[in-house]
Amino acid sequence: MKIRLTTWSMLIAFIFSTQIQAQKTVTANDLEPLVGEWTGSLTYVDYSSNKPYTMPANLSASQGKDKNQLSLMYTYPNEPKANSKGKIKITDGGKKLNNELVLSREVLTDGSVQIITSYTGKDNNKQAMIKGVYILGQSICIIRKEVKYDDTETWLKRNEYSFKR
Repeated sequence: MKIRLTTWSMLIAFIFSTQIQAQKTVTANDLEPLVGEWTGSLTYVDYSSNKPYTMPANLSASQGKDKNQLSLMYTYPNEPKANSKGKIKITDGGKKLNNELVLSREVLTDGSVQIITSYTGKDNNKQAMIKGVYILGQSICIIRKEVKYDDTETWLKRNEYSFKR
């Protein structure tokens, strides 16, 4: 009886650990809905005033060099000189997104995928833990950067792109 219990415990532990691992990887299918044209806004916290500012923004996403990469073009109708390019790239077998460690991947009730990433770096010349939140779906795209400075316990929403189509 004791051996059976141990075997079942090990089997259950294996199943849960496999499911947890699967939730920490990203695939090209997760990026696919992002391809196309989007309209929305960028909200960011200004470094000097520490107040949020929102401006119109558009996003054009196209297939990158391979299935694990998208090319992004951000345009700002009211500030065209601020237009910029970016990319989203899956690496390390889906364990990293834009060279950030994938902490979780969850399918939301609307079918979109929420991916949370993390890395350490600097924000406003201070050491910080930086978290990326990506919500990618057929009709919604949110890309958010949150920051927690080493000397605090609270997270600050540094910026958020919010797009729809």
